[in-house]
Amino acid sequence: MPTTPFLQLFDDNDFTEALTEVLLPGYLPKQRWFTSKGKSITSCHVDAVYPVQDDAGIVTVSVAFSDGSRERYQMPLAINSTPERRTLYQEQYPKLILGEITGTGMLADAVPRTDFRARLYQMIFNNEDGDHGLNAEAGRALRSAGASQKSVVPAIDTSNTAIIYDDRFFFKLFRKLDVGLNPDLELVRFLSERTEFDNCPPYGGSLGVGSMENDEEYLNLGLMTGKVDNRGDAWELFQQLTQEYFADDNRTIGSVTIERARLLGERTAEMHRALASAGPDRPDLVAEAMTPAYRGEITDAALRLLERQFAQLAEKMNQLPASDQVLARRVLGAHQQLNERLSRLRDRDMQAQLTRIHGDYHLGQVLYTDTDFYIIDFEGEPLLSIPERRRKRPPLKDVGGMVRSFHYAAQGQLLLNEDRYRGRDLRDQAEAWYREVSENYLDAYFQASGDAPYLPASEEDRMALLNLFILEKAVYEVAYELNSRPAWLAIPLNGVLSLV
Repeated sequence: MPTTPFLQLFDDNDFTEALTEVLLPGYLPKQRWFTSKGKSITSCHVDAVYPVQDDAGIVTVSVAFSDGSRERYQMPLAINSTPERRTLYQEQYPKLILGEITGTGMLADAVPRTDFRARLYQMIFNNEDGDHGLNAEAGRALRSAGASQKSVVPAIDTSNTAIIYDDRFFFKLFRKLDVGLNPDLELVRFLSERTEFDNCPPYGGSLGVGSMENDEEYLNLGLMTGKVDNRGDAWELFQQLTQEYFADDNRTIGSVTIERARLLGERTAEMHRALASAGPDRPDLVAEAMTPAYRGEITDAALRLLERQFAQLAEKMNQLPASDQVLARRVLGAHQQLNERLSRLRDRDMQAQLTRIHGDYHLGQVLYTDTDFYIIDFEGEPLLSIPERRRKRPPLKDVGGMVRSFHYAAQGQLLLNEDRYRGRDLRDQAEAWYREVSENYLDAYFQASGDAPYLPASEEDRMALLNLFILEKAVYEVAYELNSRPAWLAIPLNGVLSLV
């Protein structure tokens, strides 16, 4: 197996000791993609080194914390030995320098280097199987695009690193790594390569360690998709539309708002139909029956969440403003009624299917254009493990998430623009907007879904299942706002009360 100066560096025990004991513990907490800044690092360990160029490659690092937890991160690193590259980093990317390696050069993040980014593209475009198990795959969209080496790194504050090639392809370099097939890669690849669903970014390719066929051991390092030209995300769109609504003295919901909500309902249904279309050759994607045991599982999980979060709400009651205390007491007073409503789902003999779903569906996960919507970020709930994110679930869980997002869009417009609405109590009008817009979204979703087997046949059963997921989401939001953003607590409290 050929060696490179980059690989040889990691054969030096003095270097690896300095890297893991000094450089990484100081460097990692300063990076925006490092998700555990509040934890104390106890040790770092180099798991593997994958050469990409003679002087650059991808390193995977395990980080142990004082609370006993461990996380794995991807670090593209390069040795900068020329004066030009040293100057480039010192002047433009000083925070991406790990340190000087005596007699070797400057060790830094490799992403700012155009030659490194071009090499990643070339590997994916050529379907290269690299050394040490590094493998690349090109999708249909990339194969038809031709070779390219032009790229930029956008200033996006996310937990991953983005590279845009030729303003046509978006490459997401995953920083925090989990073993197993990443749902974003898995679902975008399936939708783009195996279905007619056109409202997600087309699959461009991927970079990983091992084989995707051995999905439990696969380590996904990066996903490339076609770049969707857009005007922003749907949250921004509906913030504009709610502003127009509140500016209208008649409080009339405009036709554009209704049309957009209905179109999003249609696109949601089309996504679910496509995800449910997998055949027996894709056992991890093929739909399966929702059993009584599964109904019991999700009912019990919702009841446990209700108990836990209501106890926390009661504990912090006296710390809340008077207006929120009134709402919180009403919510806590409905505890038994909500328990009974949730418990009834366990005994409903409904027929429906479980499928793969988006898993973290809200307005921020949808891009909008002048005429359409494009659904992005199929990674699922980031706090869950990859096996949990890949579980099959009722598609109505996605729908419930979007309904809650509409509620936040209406009430959030008021909270985000307090000066604009000062002296005007528009909360009831916001609730009216939320009800009408979400009703249109749901109507369009159910019409476009038709008699899809992933939905219960009766409207009563559909709404019982949907309301469980809406309530579950609202209760989760109560805990989040209580601990992170108390000024927004009234939104999920009213969301819970709307289901009583």
